[in-house]
Amino acid sequence: MEINLEQRLYVIPSGNGYSCLGFDVCEQRRVSYMQWLGLPVQPVEIGTHHAYAEYQRALELVRIRCNSPGVRCTVELVPELVRYERRRVEVTYPDGTKTRFIVGVSTGFIPVHLEIKTRRSIGGSQAYFPPGSTVRLVG
Repeated sequence: MEINLEQRLYVIPSGNGYSCLGFDVCEQRRVSYMQWLGLPVQPVEIGTHHAYAEYQRALELVRIRCNSPGVRCTVELVPELVRYERRRVEVTYPDGTKTRFIVGVSTGFIPVHLEIKTRRSIGGSQAYFPPGSTVRLVG
């Protein structure tokens, strides 16, 4: 793993390429996972190898807890979208831009909401729902 201070990213080798994780997103997730586990959150210096190692440790602790049947860590789900799962919605972003999609939920021990474009779609990308967005049911 490499650290790109200029772009505030962890650059992680993945297959034949790389994946990137922003410092702030990494720290927010680490804190959320530790809180979900009910464990104390120790301060770390963001953007360091140690901070990334602590994120990985928190992720592993969540994975272990979720080995129990029916246990999934829901901290990555968007609270505003939970009631609309499997339904078509229109999301209005703070700049006024609108998008429509069916709210899906990924599999795995830390699910995320997915933007499923049509009923014929096989999958979708993680739902984008920045602060200040609104959602309404359509169709």
